[in-house]
Amino acid sequence: MRKVFSVLILGLFTTLFMLPANAQKKDKKQASMSDKKTMTWTTKSEEAKKLASEGVELFMNIEMPQAYEKLQKAVALDPDFTVALVFLANLAQGETKKEYAKKALASAANKTEGEKLFASIVKEGATQETNREVWAKLHDMFPDGGMINNYYVVTRATPEERFEAAQKYIEKFPDNANMYNILGYYYMQDKKDMAKAKECFEKYIKLYPNGYNPYDSMGEYYMNNGDMANSKKYYTMAVEKYPFATSSVEALQKINDMAKKEAANKQ
Repeated sequence: MRKVFSVLILGLFTTLFMLPANAQKKDKKQASMSDKKTMTWTTKSEEAKKLASEGVELFMNIEMPQAYEKLQKAVALDPDFTVALVFLANLAQGETKKEYAKKALASAANKTEGEKLFASIVKEGATQETNREVWAKLHDMFPDGGMINNYYVVTRATPEERFEAAQKYIEKFPDNANMYNILGYYYMQDKKDMAKAKECFEKYIKLYPNGYNPYDSMGEYYMNNGDMANSKKYYTMAVEKYPFATSSVEALQKINDMAKKEAANKQ
């Protein structure tokens, strides 16, 4: 527990004199939080909400198997949890995908307007273009939501629009790790600015050190730059974080195959 006062009597008098000011500060903080415009995540279970939040973070960091597991657990606790069901519909395939989409749309019927709009991205007939409009509407409705802003960025129509939106995202949410990954790829693939790309991937690792995707991304960065030693290093770190990181496992196999081929050619 943080020590607030050095002696009890001083603490007592200080508390008595400071109560009005502290109450005013608390009221201001609560008012500031209530002013934030974010989408409601209606659920009967706080534990389900916590699991879904963790799942969505994993989803945004492209760590899909773990995301699916967390979101399934959230829905097990609350089968009517719209946000979790929408994400599961996006993660699943085939008939399972259809079933989750059906449940998501049904669950949204008695929820907020934001949740209804959010669920519409999994309705039958939804397209990339219609969903782009949905994310734009959600972005206007909930400008303070990190998840909403994230998908607004990645669903913009052109690389230039996505890059501009990503820059604005970082200004608003400087500690949200996943956007540095997105920016890193923009710099690497679209801008061809490898120095900036590396800077973004390094920031991504710093903000999200326990995930495997930051190391996978850095491994790809080094592979694209022809530095196979560092590429192997970071892909190995990714697999150490999560042994089933498919892209990292496949990349390591590719690097090993290239090394064997090179060795054979020298003989």
